[in-house]
Amino acid sequence: MKISEFIKQVNTTKDTIRHYEELDLVKPKWINGMRDYSIKDINDFHAIKEMQLIGFTLKDVQEIFDLKRTDGCGSKKLIQGLLNSLDQELESVLKEEQELQYKKNKITTMMLELNQLI
Repeated sequence: MKISEFIKQVNTTKDTIRHYEELDLVKPKWINGMRDYSIKDINDFHAIKEMQLIGFTLKDVQEIFDLKRTDGCGSKKLIQGLLNSLDQELESVLKEEQELQYKKNKITTMMLELNQLI
């Protein structure tokens, strides 16, 4: 499919697609000097967005895609790499959660104290 159809399918912009191509994340085939996007490219795009939603950077995604290309989709090395990345992201989320809980407790305490002054 042409880029215009691909953009509609994944609901993004041409600039985003080109950026992902520059990063070697989306790799359309070239047919007669034109890019031809496939279902695989759509799936890769959705995988990128899903990884970003849970906090992965594009650099993280590049590393995962590189492992996928060199070792295969179900390789132990790829799976271990994903597990390591997910573990690091989970640690980060847990830390953020603790910080938010602390802030919530402080705000609640402050509100109770202020309400007593009314």
